[in-house]
Amino acid sequence: MPSAARIRLPYPNPPATGANPPEWPPDGWQLRLICRECDHWYLYEKKDVEWAPYTRPLEDETRFDFLRAELECGEPGCQSRTRWHVLDNSQMSESEALEFVLRADPVAVCENGHPLSISGTASRSAQKVCAV
Repeated sequence: MPSAARIRLPYPNPPATGANPPEWPPDGWQLRLICRECDHWYLYEKKDVEWAPYTRPLEDETRFDFLRAELECGEPGCQSRTRWHVLDNSQMSESEALEFVLRADPVAVCENGHPLSISGTASRSAQKVCAV
């Protein structure tokens, strides 16, 4: 687990200030997040999420530029799909986002541990998302 600065996750409907935080994320939730600055990726789980009060107007807190890349492993018989997220304010294109995932450190792997840069991908897509 990295000891980096906090990252605000895009919650689909943020609770009002002072409200009890909702039970989010759900049990079993995982997020593969790639650092835009160092190219390292980390797997975050529910236990890693901490609720914090908003320090700026809510409108400013809900405008996130997250990219989600979804890759299907190309290893014969595997077919697992993994989702990778990148906090990006540079307006990366779909192909740039996919290449960014494939050059992450350590090597990006599928759910079954196959290195995607070696096994390849059977299918892949990337898009902006407003919730993770």
